[in-house]
Amino acid sequence: MNYIDFLNDLDIRLHQYFELHKEYINCCLGCSLCCETGDYPMSQIELEYLMYGYAGLSDKDKITVQNNIQNIVKGGVCPFLIDKKCSVYSYRPIVCRVHGLAYICHDDVVKVPYCANEGKNYTKVYKDGEIEINPIKENLDTQNLLKDFDFGEIRNLYDWINH
Repeated sequence: MNYIDFLNDLDIRLHQYFELHKEYINCCLGCSLCCETGDYPMSQIELEYLMYGYAGLSDKDKITVQNNIQNIVKGGVCPFLIDKKCSVYSYRPIVCRVHGLAYICHDDVVKVPYCANEGKNYTKVYKDGEIEINPIKENLDTQNLLKDFDFGEIRNLYDWINH
């Protein structure tokens, strides 16, 4: 299976998961908390695909991204965030595609988006570290989703850019 086919299959599942939990998800245009603080782990092929999206940006947006890359810090703002919007949204990595969902990641540990602590996603059903609904029963971590493929090493965006 190639990466585009993989993403198409993944996006179909994710659409179903977001529909299933839509009453608990408050993501909206202009909310970019998830893009303003994070490590953004991605595989080599995800980075290459992201850069393919970058190549299609306007010259002005490319300059903005380049300037953002010059100032990137580990755990900081994603350099592809422009005016609180993802400039390469269609080409975003898995970590960005799954963000917002509560799912079981490993050993029955539930991963909840950190924005649940900011009064955003799942706040109606997430209290004191416990979720009151059934999370998605698929491990949506990048490492797990890519485990059967050779899509290259997984690093955070900062490390890809600075090494």
